[in-house]
Amino acid sequence: MPSTFTIVFPLGVTVGKWTRVFEQRHPEVQLIVSRVPDADQRAAIDTGGADMAFVREPVDTDGLHLIPLYAEDIVVAMHHEHLLTLEKKLHLADLDGQAVVDGEPSEAMFRSIAAGDGIAVMPQSVAKSLRRKDVVAMKLEDAEQSRVGLAWPRDAQHELVDEFIGIVRGRTAHSSRNPDVAAAQADAAKEGTRKDGGKKDGGKKDGGKRPASGPNGPGSKQTRRPTGGPRRPPRRGGGRRSH
Repeated sequence: MPSTFTIVFPLGVTVGKWTRVFEQRHPEVQLIVSRVPDADQRAAIDTGGADMAFVREPVDTDGLHLIPLYAEDIVVAMHHEHLLTLEKKLHLADLDGQAVVDGEPSEAMFRSIAAGDGIAVMPQSVAKSLRRKDVVAMKLEDAEQSRVGLAWPRDAQHELVDEFIGIVRGRTAHSSRNPDVAAAQADAAKEGTRKDGGKKDGGKKDGGKRPASGPNGPGSKQTRRPTGGPRRPPRRGGGRRSH
């Protein structure tokens, strides 16, 4: 098993809930987690700088495995007093003629937006990561959503990769898909087969006999017979005597 495991992710993607579980299950492995720009996410894998990468699509998947994880809305970041904030909903056509701040989303970009230099389009989680009071983000209704996935090299599959995939998919530490658990279950099954070898099912402990159901047996139904002959009907008139 490798002694280190490296994961990279782009701005806006939250990976803590998965990396914490990994560290709990593998305290003996040094986990390295770092953020990379969207433009460098593929290079981090190709150069061996990362074992796995959370990526934003589109991404070149040649030579990679990719598991789609989720999709998120696209928003427009703008000064909080920008004219577009008067719109109830924003569409792509509303952006025509607007000054745009180019470049990778960053704190510097948001400072330019806050200064009134223009607007910027980005995934919602990115805008939340860079939020500031004088910049607002509005959903772009007809924009295609941003998709996030988990990627790793096809020729670099090992048990830690399988383990992290299982964590992301919600597999528990005791799941039979866990390599260690699967091996333990296989050993237990073999041991049980050796212990039970040669034994045959001898049937029921009572030899298959059913309890007697005779007249007084537990399986019989007893009918209560009336005794004392026919009952005399009650006397009419409440039984009072005439004088």
